[in-house]
Amino acid sequence: MRAYLKTALAMMVVTLSLPLGAAPQKTSEPLTAREVQKAEKEAKTKADHLRLAAYYRLEAEQDQKKLANAEDTMKHWSWMATWTKLPNAYSSSKTNVEIYRSKLEDATKRATDHEKMAETLQASR
Repeated sequence: MRAYLKTALAMMVVTLSLPLGAAPQKTSEPLTAREVQKAEKEAKTKADHLRLAAYYRLEAEQDQKKLANAEDTMKHWSWMATWTKLPNAYSSSKTNVEIYRSKLEDATKRATDHEKMAETLQASR
């Protein structure tokens, strides 16, 4: 019993000490979803556009994974494709595939647009 208490106490000390470490610089942190709208409006430099592009590339990677999972789920439920009673598992997973594909295309397009904008800003200097 004492070993468990010591382990739990040690884990609490480690957990509480983590936030007290040195904070990373603001410029090196990736954008959060809340900061994106503001950053979109205020992006003027190459670094601003590259930071937005990195955010959208990360979003695209996550959407790609979700899309792959949704496609696997849709294949799993494909035997329900001819069922007339809707919604069913197949129709729901098909809708998810369409949603994730659309999000992936949008994120990829936005990342590409910001990368192009960063290139034009670099070329103009």
